[in-house]
Amino acid sequence: MPLLEGSVGVEDLVLLEPLVEESLLKNLQLRYENKEIYTYIGNVVISVNPYQQLPIYGPEFIAKYQDYTFYELKPHIYALANVAYQSLRDRDRDQC
Repeated sequence: MPLLEGSVGVEDLVLLEPLVEESLLKNLQLRYENKEIYTYIGNVVISVNPYQQLPIYGPEFIAKYQDYTFYELKPHIYALANVAYQSLRDRDRDQC
């Protein structure tokens, strides 16, 4: 997976080498310090509480993530929500 423009650290921990506790924590800390609070680990989104408001929510971000696949934009909870929605829509059947 190529790095996205403006990437900080490794956006998907599956790609982290070596994948050990120390490098994982350093990567999350680096991303946190740069206000990148979301990180993927495969198809899971890890979120680190920034203890402040960040301008990464709202209608413009929802629209931004609406038509993209998981790794085309920076990690975000909206990307995960979009994947879940697309999966439900594509199955076209009741959830129960």
